[in-house]
Amino acid sequence: MYRGFERHVSMGCPLKRGEECPAHCKGSCASRLALAAANDDQDAPEAIHRYVRLCFSEGPRIRSMLSDKTVAELDRLARYALSECEHTRQFVRFSRLSDGTYFSTFCPKADTIPLTCDYFAARMRVERFCLLDPVHHVIAMHEDGDRRCAVTRLDDRLTSELSEHASDLADGETYVHAMWKRFYDSVGLDGRDASQRGYDLRTSWMPKRFWGGLTELDPTLGSAMPSKSLGPSGS
Repeated sequence: MYRGFERHVSMGCPLKRGEECPAHCKGSCASRLALAAANDDQDAPEAIHRYVRLCFSEGPRIRSMLSDKTVAELDRLARYALSECEHTRQFVRFSRLSDGTYFSTFCPKADTIPLTCDYFAARMRVERFCLLDPVHHVIAMHEDGDRRCAVTRLDDRLTSELSEHASDLADGETYVHAMWKRFYDSVGLDGRDASQRGYDLRTSWMPKRFWGGLTELDPTLGSAMPSKSLGPSGS
């Protein structure tokens, strides 16, 4: 149905060149539908239903109907999911486990893992990793060298069991976390608490709901690294 919808709304589109949409809007009419479907909003299913019916009725004219209430609501849902996708790409933090796998648990407010996991596959092509979203019960798994991730839906039991693996860190991984935190602290600006300038900037660009999963903001890492670097002799 999705492919049929995609063909129908692009049929006769004045922006098409031959059979292809231009690069700057390729599949945008249909991709907005996928983004909206990733929302947790309880009204999303009905909003998507109305939008699909309207698109099949209007065809490519839907591109110019931005003021239509049905289109505007779908666009609102799509923009929110797109924002959560960007947060996912920015704020996922992987840790190396004892078996060499890189693992991350991330809790977005939309079902973004299926939409963003291939970004991590491209960035971490030679690594074996798992990205778990325990809220939406979904995991993306990547094997060394694969171009894409395998995405699987989980039940409550598997989600709980996999979440427990996050604490099975490789030797030295806590030290690596501490080094990253020290680097972050050293290049940051002083005065980031709620009473000082810069705090509002951090909360705007790094929403507080993600802070608990950010290595660079983990207050427990201060003691994981010596206060001074050791010299060549280890003293």
